[in-house]
Amino acid sequence: MPNPNQPPKYTDLKSALKYTDVMKPQDINIAHCWLMYAAHVLPAGAPAIQRDETRKSFYAGFVECFKIMSDLTDTLPEDEVCKVLDRLDGEARDFYKKLVAEHPVR
Repeated sequence: MPNPNQPPKYTDLKSALKYTDVMKPQDINIAHCWLMYAAHVLPAGAPAIQRDETRKSFYAGFVECFKIMSDLTDTLPEDEVCKVLDRLDGEARDFYKKLVAEHPVR
């Protein structure tokens, strides 16, 4: 399991968005993903309130994403689910590209 205090430096968008490159599928859990995320986005010595609010937002994002995926798979045919997920994936990747351009990896 990777050290969340020493996250890997991602060199491209594909590896940055693929947890299975750094974890076994059975080891993927929200708490560990949060630690990896926090290590990337929170400054050293961030106040507890910033850490707590960021953690709440991270978990809320996961819950909403999971709900979207559950709702889609429960109500739509597979081909429509794939179209929606492809669109959402594109939106997320576009956001990530913009974020990386505005805040290059140190």
